[in-house]
Amino acid sequence: MDRFSTTTIASSLMRLSLIAACAITLSACVTAKEQQAMDRNQCAGFGFEPGTDGFAQCMMGVVQQREVLEENRRMQRQAQLAEENRQREQQQEVYKILSQQRSGDKRFPVCGASSSGGMDRRTMTWYGPDCRAR
Repeated sequence: MDRFSTTTIASSLMRLSLIAACAITLSACVTAKEQQAMDRNQCAGFGFEPGTDGFAQCMMGVVQQREVLEENRRMQRQAQLAEENRQREQQQEVYKILSQQRSGDKRFPVCGASSSGGMDRRTMTWYGPDCRAR
């Protein structure tokens, strides 16, 4: 049996959260072998002896924490992209309304493919921020 209790292992794994966050930042710049060596050094730094159950659990904890943090990053990026898409769609709706409201107003050019808005697929008309629908 290891000289470390389950409580010590759990508290060490909790400390890994912060360390793993820093490691993820650096992991993009290191190879898999270098990352594994860093993980080994980290667990050895906690006092775990290589070849023991505690060391193996520490290594698993480091890897799992990195995977959790990476998944959180992916989820945050997906949420950010979804928000950007929502804002872009909202802006396009504003452009559509403005373009339709300007229909017939000769002060504005007729919207076309070069307009920075787009094409309304329902009505097959172009729209944009500074032009008119027809």
